[in-house]
Amino acid sequence: MKTFFTILFAFVLVLPIFAQDNAPQRDRRGQGKIEELEKIKLIDVLQMNEETTLKFFARRNEYQNKVKELMANANDQLDKISDYIKNNGDKNTTELKKMINEYLSYNEAIAREKTKFINSLDDILSYEQISKLLVFEKHFREELRKLLFRSRMNHR
Repeated sequence: MKTFFTILFAFVLVLPIFAQDNAPQRDRRGQGKIEELEKIKLIDVLQMNEETTLKFFARRNEYQNKVKELMANANDQLDKISDYIKNNGDKNTTELKKMINEYLSYNEAIAREKTKFINSLDDILSYEQISKLLVFEKHFREELRKLLFRSRMNHR
């Protein structure tokens, strides 16, 4: 419960950044603060020493960079699909099916990268720590989503 309140308190400090007008630079700073909070909480939850922390975050950063690239490719593919739908009369074509399959292949690649990353951790983390990581990621994202939703609802 103490951890939840720590996260909640930190988000209360970070949320005003998201409430600002559409300022991309502020959003990036807010995102950076959230990422830093996530790292601090991960170190605490996983109870990692300095050496393990360095190895873990080096590997995690590599994984996240791969996923960001795949997500960017998937988003580009969705843009292509959207353009195709807007600019072509016949929407039921093999070309469109090919585009959909390419989009889905990016999502499959993201899932494979996550599996590869999680499986790669057994040389630096115990299975208990890996389990805690998986649970932490789920809870952290849920709490973040809830807090952002509440913040947006309160600023309307």
